[in-house]
Amino acid sequence: MAKDLKKVEKTFIDRTGKISKQWGLGEPAGRVWATLLFADAPLSQRQIAEKTEYSLSLVSPSLKILEKLNMVRSIRGKGKEKLHELALSFVDAFNELIRRFLEQDVKPLIEQLEDVDEIHNIEKKKKLIKLVKEYRNLEMYLGLFNKLMTAKKTTAERIGRLMG
Repeated sequence: MAKDLKKVEKTFIDRTGKISKQWGLGEPAGRVWATLLFADAPLSQRQIAEKTEYSLSLVSPSLKILEKLNMVRSIRGKGKEKLHELALSFVDAFNELIRRFLEQDVKPLIEQLEDVDEIHNIEKKKKLIKLVKEYRNLEMYLGLFNKLMTAKKTTAERIGRLMG
């Protein structure tokens, strides 16, 4: 059963907004990003506001957040018009968010756990060792994911060049 593209787009934008809120970027930034993910061409701030049903004053800080995270970039349109487009794919952006989360939030916590000198409680010591091990495994999995994504892109580009 075919679904109406407008309904799918609205659902995608709404859900991406909720995901973005959970990641601490705020729902508006997620909805703005999703709007650009779905767009056929770069959009002006006014066009983004119309599609998200947000005011310009809410779209502007959302774009700044996304630009700071290198998920979106500004380009010049006709005349002095400023347009916005994606800088990262959907998967690359989530990969970057996860990397930043680990680097800025989780890694300092793990370093603190590793710096604990003496733990007399055996159960507590086991828990701390398990946490550090889980973090190291997560770091390794994300490193493998990055390598896989890089290899996938490189392979696709090579095949594309070979095919002409």
